[in-house]
Amino acid sequence: MSQTAPKTELSFKPINLKWVLLEYGIPQPRWADAIMQSHGKALSRTGASHIINWGLWPKLTPREAIVTATERMLRDRGVPEATLTTLWDFAPKAQPQLTRVRARTGQTLPAIPQIDIEPLEVVMLSAQAKSQFKIFRDPFTDDVQSADDIFLSADQRYIREAMFTTARHGGFLAVVGESGAGKTVLRRDLIDRVQRESHPVIVIQPRLIDKGTLTAGSICEAIIDDMRPSTKTRRSLEGKARQVERILTDSSRAGNTHVLLIEEAHDLSVSTLKYLKRFWELEDGFKKLLSIILVGQPELKNKLDERMNYEAREVIRRCEIAELMPLNAHLENYLALKFKRVGKDLQDICEADAFDAMRARLTRPARSNSGAVSMIYPLIINNLTTKAMNLCAEIGAPRINADLVKAL
Repeated sequence: MSQTAPKTELSFKPINLKWVLLEYGIPQPRWADAIMQSHGKALSRTGASHIINWGLWPKLTPREAIVTATERMLRDRGVPEATLTTLWDFAPKAQPQLTRVRARTGQTLPAIPQIDIEPLEVVMLSAQAKSQFKIFRDPFTDDVQSADDIFLSADQRYIREAMFTTARHGGFLAVVGESGAGKTVLRRDLIDRVQRESHPVIVIQPRLIDKGTLTAGSICEAIIDDMRPSTKTRRSLEGKARQVERILTDSSRAGNTHVLLIEEAHDLSVSTLKYLKRFWELEDGFKKLLSIILVGQPELKNKLDERMNYEAREVIRRCEIAELMPLNAHLENYLALKFKRVGKDLQDICEADAFDAMRARLTRPARSNSGAVSMIYPLIINNLTTKAMNLCAEIGAPRINADLVKAL
């Protein structure tokens, strides 16, 4: 009876490259895609894992070619030369700062400091608080029903006009803001303004729930369905692209402009971002046929950073980024508008010292030495104010003051 040869046991021996990729936020598959092998195909995920974790190199591709391509990629992302000199050394005990390394390496996960900020779930105003403050409608629930209900600081007013100008006259804009910063309100305002003022602007919104799976084909389908819902969509991508160009050209010659508006754009893949440039370049003579507005959380700003996604530099260099900032100096004016819309004076709700206490409550030290982090955004302000009003009703305090805010 023949005996099976014993399998060779390989020891886990990661090299420094593994930790460098983690520290600089570069996914291992993205590194693998940047390595072209001798037969013209990118390095496989398995081959990448063999190099990084076990020190096993492909037989058909020279090691020098992999080293050269890797170091070129890392230089483009700002990795210092001193780090590159030790990339290929074994370092099983190495660990990047503030990076959660997978537990199977046998290493302890470093603690990541958390910022104690109000949760984003909506807090409801209690019936007891409504009775005490003589408010018959929650000022923070379903609070934006018209353009007059929108609070606009100078920063928000600029972004509002930038979105409208892009939709009306063309451009490529990314609106970035934390969750609860007011991005959705500005999107709704843009659509309402176009309809209210009867502008010849057609707003195209892909309805795919998971924006991470949005592709060039699904964007073509969204354009066709929103502009000509009765038109049968071609099956091939080539056919869809020709349909899109013909539909946009005919509509443009009729006097319309078109804007592709994508919310939750931080979930878009890098490849889809690259395709967006092709849509933006559609034109009829000197006239662009489609403008683009992306709306997303701060992760979108990272994806539009050329240092992190160098392969998407063509679209990144053409996209303007507008960032929604916290309402630091506008806290009182924001709350005054909200209570005015329900017929109350802010002085009947808050004492003068409450506002600085709110700012302190919603500002925390940053994880690095870059300064404090402010989370004074509309949704978080709403939650904190509602909780303070509920507590006032529970303990019988007449108005919100600094001590009460500190007790939350």
